[in-house]
Amino acid sequence: MMRQVSEVIVNVTVDAVTAIKSFLVNKDNRKPIRIDIHNTGCCDCSLDLSVDEVRENDLIQEIEGLTFTISPEIHELAGDVTISYVNEKVKKGFVLTSSKPLNEWDGFGVCDLKQ
Repeated sequence: MMRQVSEVIVNVTVDAVTAIKSFLVNKDNRKPIRIDIHNTGCCDCSLDLSVDEVRENDLIQEIEGLTFTISPEIHELAGDVTISYVNEKVKKGFVLTSSKPLNEWDGFGVCDLKQ
């Protein structure tokens, strides 16, 4: 059972919305964006973005015509998530911060949107 949430679980900056929409148009894709946990293999785990299908029990939020999904377990662990986008000379990509940081580097690194 999918649950469209009434409370805010995801905040997305204008720059991040623009970057996500651009990515999806270039890939001719309209699937939801999943917020998940990613392990880099060398450090602590962090939040990550990928294009995915909605799964049973997912929390779902619509923002600016985009669908964001997160499992209840990950939402419980990470809390509400803010997605921003940076486009600097040495740092380009999505920055995900959570109300319950997963590690001491929360919000420091960038990630790509994976298909």
